[in-house]
Amino acid sequence: MRILLVWPRNERAVLSDELSRCEPLPLEYLAGALRAHHDVTIHDLRLDPPLREYAEANEPPDLVGIAVPYTTNVPVSRRASHEAKRLWPNVPVVLGGHHVTVSREWTDGFAADYVIAGEGADPLLTLIGHLERGTPVEPVTGLTPYEARSELRRTVKPEPATLNSLPRPDRSLLARHRNSYFHSLYNPVALVRFSAGCPYQCHFCSLWRITDRRYLVKEAERVVSELEEIEQRNLYVVDDEAFIQPARMLELADAIDQAKLDRRYHMYVRTDTALRRPDVIARWAEIGLDSVLVGAESMTDDELNGYHKGTSARQTREALDLFHSLGVKVRANFIVHPSWDEADFDRLSRTVEELGVDMPSFSVLTPLPGTDLYDEVRDQLVDDDPELFDCYHSLFRTRLPRDRFYDRLARLLVAAGSRGDGEETSDPSVFYYSDNDSFNRMVQAVRSGGFQEPSPPSGGAPLPEPELRR
Repeated sequence: MRILLVWPRNERAVLSDELSRCEPLPLEYLAGALRAHHDVTIHDLRLDPPLREYAEANEPPDLVGIAVPYTTNVPVSRRASHEAKRLWPNVPVVLGGHHVTVSREWTDGFAADYVIAGEGADPLLTLIGHLERGTPVEPVTGLTPYEARSELRRTVKPEPATLNSLPRPDRSLLARHRNSYFHSLYNPVALVRFSAGCPYQCHFCSLWRITDRRYLVKEAERVVSELEEIEQRNLYVVDDEAFIQPARMLELADAIDQAKLDRRYHMYVRTDTALRRPDVIARWAEIGLDSVLVGAESMTDDELNGYHKGTSARQTREALDLFHSLGVKVRANFIVHPSWDEADFDRLSRTVEELGVDMPSFSVLTPLPGTDLYDEVRDQLVDDDPELFDCYHSLFRTRLPRDRFYDRLARLLVAAGSRGDGEETSDPSVFYYSDNDSFNRMVQAVRSGGFQEPSPPSGGAPLPEPELRR
């Protein structure tokens, strides 16, 4: 079969693809499962021409897969599905991706025939088998006809070694774009995955739900062999939390060292995980750990408890000291709460300076579909536009007038972006860095509280903060 896999582009996104554009690794995994028996094409609409131009130059596909990677992609993925049906009316369209895995919200109105949830390789192969035999598709784990999407189920207790059974990602299909994928200062960059899942239950996160808190791993030998196939020096490790199993990470570091792989890694790590085994972090610093993303979230223990983070402000300070002592740069992300007043914004500004965060980033508390937070507060939300679930818009009423709230958020970004001015360094002091006006346009979008056009302010008197589980 000729299979066309489509990755969408959101032209209105506040965080544009001029600031971060990573390869569509999930589609490369699917391609790895299919290429042995099928003709697969990955069409990345961020870099490739519109689908109508693809249709003019190529034979019709036998199956089209449309990714819905994030909630904010729902509208553009929906439009892509309709465009696919317009171009190839008789070709089945299947949806997949993170959003449809964790939520049924906003899944109406697609021009689709099937939906896949979770790790998509096996469900997609099952679907292809039915299509080739001409047999009807009934709802099974990970796959359902579109009209029965409310019945879609996914595997909730995967085995810990599940990732070992996955095919290798086929990166050859996007070789034409390899130098166009980047993440901040990591340009070009390749994505890799050592593990999946997380044993913690942060209130604002859905990742632990996908695996029912199970931690899925790849063997060190498998990881090294995949790394040897990647030409890029910069690697963004997309694990939910790579260092949960310290003995395994030491084994992997030794294997990478023995393979003499010269790589530069950007990885996520919890502060308590790092402090529990600083020797593991030190070993990774020796083999190329360049920066870490730390979910600092807040420097007040009350807020951290409300988020069910399971860490303390003291641990954040100690972890930053550890990373800096090893020469590892820190991107610390802080949650901006809609209930904040001027003093709270001032406090966060001082905190960033006091901690010496190398690359601060900020996100508005967002009740993402598929999280405990969303389930609890969905009736309190002031808007249900999926594009607003981007961590740069408040879905709650804000204590400050909304225009003032967004101005203070924009000022945080501006201050972070100017921290390195006058210093001789090639590294940006804000993570979403650009060498053109992309960052300035992002700041303007944040300041306006909209996308490309300013939104009218709708602020008012101070309000009680949203009810969060304490």
